[in-house]
Amino acid sequence: MITMLSLPKLNRLSPNMQSTLLKIIEEAGELARAVLTFLPYEHLGKKEILTEPLIKGYLDAVSSELLDVAQTCVTMIFVLEEECNVKTERYIDNHLKKLSNKGYNFNKTLNYNIYTENNFKYLALPKLLLPKVTLLTTVCKIQEEVGELTQYLGKKAGASGESEKLDFSTILDGSVQELLDVAQCCFTMLYILADRYDVDTIELVEDHVNKLKRKGYCV
Repeated sequence: MITMLSLPKLNRLSPNMQSTLLKIIEEAGELARAVLTFLPYEHLGKKEILTEPLIKGYLDAVSSELLDVAQTCVTMIFVLEEECNVKTERYIDNHLKKLSNKGYNFNKTLNYNIYTENNFKYLALPKLLLPKVTLLTTVCKIQEEVGELTQYLGKKAGASGESEKLDFSTILDGSVQELLDVAQCCFTMLYILADRYDVDTIELVEDHVNKLKRKGYCV
């Protein structure tokens, strides 16, 4: 079971708030498309899925697009830290409290955190004990959270000239919380993939990082 997700800073690119927000929207859409392609085969047994190359390819696409969404969250967190001096580590306790207040059950004896080391952002977020959660409900939840993030950086920031807008510190706080919500959804989907289809999440992350390096996005 995955307990920590480590994703790199894209230090060969120059992302900013606007470009990263557009990237999050793009990747969330591609994840939704991958999930919809895989859904007709979700009812099949694990062995059937893993031994049929076409269906296995659809599953692999879900895994790949999922990490692309998680990567955009991490990229946005790096941008907020560098451009706005946001200390994201302090938000983890509020995130966990919010999950508890919503009635989500998870193992509270484990250590959950977010920190940076050697140009990698490390995230450890809980496995929510939600028996009815599915790939479809999770991807819908990601879309919801991305919409709320967009509200903070758009309407609530007065991007279209709205007279009623929030102050900048409130916008930053809300943005970080929404990013953690999106990241939490990514963890939820990773847990599903690992539990139901034996997806090797360590290999998955390694392949993702190697892809970014091949594209010249990071070193």
